[in-house]
Amino acid sequence: MCTICSLTIEFAVEHPQSLAVAVATRQAIDIGLLPEPDPTMQIDMARSRHDAVVQLTSMQQRLEQVLSTSRLMELPNFYVLMIESRTWGYFQPTLGGFDVKANPLAPRLEPDENGISDNVVVMSQAGAAEITTGRLPFTSAMMKGLAIVDAPGAAESIIRSAFISSYPVGTFSTLVCTEVA
Repeated sequence: MCTICSLTIEFAVEHPQSLAVAVATRQAIDIGLLPEPDPTMQIDMARSRHDAVVQLTSMQQRLEQVLSTSRLMELPNFYVLMIESRTWGYFQPTLGGFDVKANPLAPRLEPDENGISDNVVVMSQAGAAEITTGRLPFTSAMMKGLAIVDAPGAAESIIRSAFISSYPVGTFSTLVCTEVA
């Protein structure tokens, strides 16, 4: 069972960057960076959520495969929002990978009285599909606005670096070597 599949995260929370990612996604489709959706396929919300879970699970597995245990443990907890279906995933690192029994609260998008907010990666499912297959490096997705890492302080660079390492420029192998502890 995966981190995402075991969670029932249906927050009534919209990230303020969702619209920007949606606009960037449409622009990327228009210029041919992302494939045009098949107009003959009607995708309902259930199918869209399923597709989001598949993308989130792929990301989880790739991060676990590529990052060494020590690097994985350096990651702060973070959420990933797939904008089309409003599907949230929660990533809580443990020594054995991401916690499959995590039960997070709704993400705090605005800083609380102590200035603390949650770490969130906002992306489109269309962009995630290209990222997870290696056709779109995470760096390019960020530059085009298809993925946004919204995290305070050092957490932003740590999360961004983990995704860039996992989805580098150029092709990548599905066979990866990790640190032997």
